[in-house]
Amino acid sequence: MAFKVRNLKKKERDRILEVVLNARRQQYTPELLCEFQKIIETKYYYWWLMDMKKEEYALELFTEDFRCFHNGQVAAKDPLTQARHAKWSNLPMVTSHMGHQPLVWIKDSQHARGVFQYEDHHVYTEDGYTVETRVIYCDDFVKDSEGFWRIATMRMYQYQSDGDYRNPLPPKGWEPEEWEPLP
Repeated sequence: MAFKVRNLKKKERDRILEVVLNARRQQYTPELLCEFQKIIETKYYYWWLMDMKKEEYALELFTEDFRCFHNGQVAAKDPLTQARHAKWSNLPMVTSHMGHQPLVWIKDSQHARGVFQYEDHHVYTEDGYTVETRVIYCDDFVKDSEGFWRIATMRMYQYQSDGDYRNPLPPKGWEPEEWEPLP
């Protein structure tokens, strides 16, 4: 692979390559193509929510035992922490989250893993400072008993950053003012 990710361990690189190779080899049926689309929509829905400042809606996208990793380090151990961190980080910016080139390996009827090229363009509203990053996402998806795909593990491997995020983690005890229930 041509990208260079900071601190990417062999097992993490192999995990990404495993998806790339297995996604290419799977045989599609009309039903499998529908599942493929639903998995991609789950990820794209997550990014849309970030840009619409509705991070709390993402809670329905995660499994109860959800985990998030950034460059191999635990970033969030549960759905609520992930949503709160995203709300805090996105709050002072105009954001644009963009995923590209999805490859999804549907392992069985309940489990899938996807890799997504990702880039963002964020502008702080206070002074126009810009942050742009490039990331590889490698996510595990689980289909629940109602037939919805959810993200069980989100892994982000950053390989380029232009600019730095300011205060990416909320202060202890911070709660968002706007935390709407799903309509």
